[in-house]
Amino acid sequence: MSKYPSPQNNNRACLCPDGSYSTKCCDGSLQAQGIGNITSHDPTPYQGYRIAGCSDAHEHNVHYHGTLTVGAVYYIVLENGHTGCHTILEERGSEGIHINTASLYSDCAECISGN
Repeated sequence: MSKYPSPQNNNRACLCPDGSYSTKCCDGSLQAQGIGNITSHDPTPYQGYRIAGCSDAHEHNVHYHGTLTVGAVYYIVLENGHTGCHTILEERGSEGIHINTASLYSDCAECISGN
């Protein structure tokens, strides 16, 4: 085992103070180890919703990587292959069936006649 916490040769790159990696930054310091990004995040967070079908009032828990308006009507294509006009009943804290696409309509009648 080496007495230095980071390389001091040109075999591997080390973390530089600006966040880049280079063999020129290998000085044997702990900072130069560069373990990489230790945090992560979902670049497209989702919001859960409860929806009801316009034609049959059947309800589903769904999630969408974007924002939908509670009380609004959307023509929704779900990941499981189901499609139809739905009213957004409420926001939910839980995940459900993924919404692939959602197109806004003024009401159920317009959505149904348009699809």
